[in-house]
Amino acid sequence: MNTTGVQITAGLGGFLVLFGLCLAVWFLGRDLTRRLRRMRRAEDARLEQERLQRERAAAPQDPEGRDEDEDPIG
Repeated sequence: MNTTGVQITAGLGGFLVLFGLCLAVWFLGRDLTRRLRRMRRAEDARLEQERLQRERAAAPQDPEGRDEDEDPIG
């Protein structure tokens, strides 16, 4: 038991330090989430581009160099 009546606490300084650390972690987490989303979208776009290139390379072309799905009149 403490008979002197003095209570030792973190006080306002401890609260501010903890609050600042919480803010830093929150901002870092938000930034990480944004970067991961951006990377995922870029990877999806890259894979889609590769898929389209493979489809174009595999599609047969007529002797005039046009794709079969092109309109021969226009």
